[in-house]
Amino acid sequence: MSNVTGDSVTGVEIMASVGLVLDAAKLQRWQDLGVVTLERVLSADRVAELSSWVDQLEGLPEGPRGPLHHYEQTDAGPVIARTERFADVHDELGSFLRDDVGAVVSEVCAEPVVLFKEKVNYKYPGGGGFAPHQDARAYRFAQRHYSVMVPLDPSTEESGCLWFADNPGRELLDVDERGRIPEEVTGTLDWRPLVASPGDLVVFDSAAPHRSGINSSDRPRRAMYLTYNAASEGDFRVRYYADKDAEFSASDGTFGGDRVRISISDDFLGRPVGAGVAQAPVEHVDRTVDADAPEVTDRLIEMYSSTAAEQLYDEAVTERDHALQAASLAESEGAPPALVAAALLHDIGHLMAGDLAPLEAEVRSDAHHEGVGAAWLRPHFGSGVADPVALHVAAKRYLCAVDPAYADSLSPSSVRSLGLQGGPMSPTEAALFESNRHHEAAVRLRRWDDRAKVAAATTPDFEHFVPVLRELLTAHRPGDR
Repeated sequence: MSNVTGDSVTGVEIMASVGLVLDAAKLQRWQDLGVVTLERVLSADRVAELSSWVDQLEGLPEGPRGPLHHYEQTDAGPVIARTERFADVHDELGSFLRDDVGAVVSEVCAEPVVLFKEKVNYKYPGGGGFAPHQDARAYRFAQRHYSVMVPLDPSTEESGCLWFADNPGRELLDVDERGRIPEEVTGTLDWRPLVASPGDLVVFDSAAPHRSGINSSDRPRRAMYLTYNAASEGDFRVRYYADKDAEFSASDGTFGGDRVRISISDDFLGRPVGAGVAQAPVEHVDRTVDADAPEVTDRLIEMYSSTAAEQLYDEAVTERDHALQAASLAESEGAPPALVAAALLHDIGHLMAGDLAPLEAEVRSDAHHEGVGAAWLRPHFGSGVADPVALHVAAKRYLCAVDPAYADSLSPSSVRSLGLQGGPMSPTEAALFESNRHHEAAVRLRRWDDRAKVAAATTPDFEHFVPVLRELLTAHRPGDR
């Protein structure tokens, strides 16, 4: 088990705490309803440590063996909604999940368990909730699943906490075509909010009906959700994610264009990135995107003609100038059309998130513009454009790790953002980055990104690249990756 310095608790100390807080009443509630809260199991130092590790997760690049990131649209702009599949990427978190919390679940459930899946739901202000559902409908392979909510921020009614309904018979309730418990059933259930604080652990089984609301507070409501299955049934984590990858590869990251696809079941109520921003949602239609090409390119022209695009990107150029210089460099070096488009649009997430700050301002958070932009581009252009965009920040971190001279060449604004983005990669992170099939394209894009900062440089205008964009839009079909 992992040992942590200071006032943090180890897995053994957690187990001792569980013995104190899992009294007869709590044990009876667990046995009757499959939901129990263990109060104040983790120390404040341990919660702070977990919070810092989760912050690191947001900056890790996606890849075949890496985390999965999902994004949603809020009224304030696009934000990250979920990160999952990280136990084998972040060693400290992996130990906490498997050893420390795994021991707690085994104690509560009175049987050995293994990790089935893991995720962080960030639920930033305005972040969507979840419709009433039972996890058992989406959790495959094993029969007995147990989940633990580890709140990193206060989970209150205002911030969109979980609500549970009693299900003494542990029955699978009726569901609609989306995998949600229908209104005629939810109306018969007695729903109660479960308020939890950082340091608590909420254990619930996959038959417990639950839902959550929108975050109407002014701060995130981050929580880890760690799911285990009975060890006697086998270890299905790799198979679960392989199955999910295969299922998601056939979609554009949405359900029907108007709901984010982050679960097997269609229970998340968040909006896809671009909803309320683009002129129309991306729809599943049985045709190519050819008819949508003028609409998408018109929207791009509008964004790159906006006042936001006239903001300084760094010390020398505006966001629009930077985009045009990057695309011109890619074109002059004979890059394929998809990579030219990626160079042109690599910072579109800044325009969507509105996160460009004055150069003299202190920047305290990272809006993950690369993920926000890639999530909007993917349904329209596919992975050839979206993946290099998604990886261009990771490519900066990678180059800082493998090329000692690279960091010295960065502009002051890039140096400023590097720390928030995670700093130079560790050897493990670099190996993970290299395993992505688009990592070389991302490095090429990064090199153009760094050179595209020349004051008063002469470039073609945005319309020069529109034919390339329309050609790519026409060639891409919904569902392609």
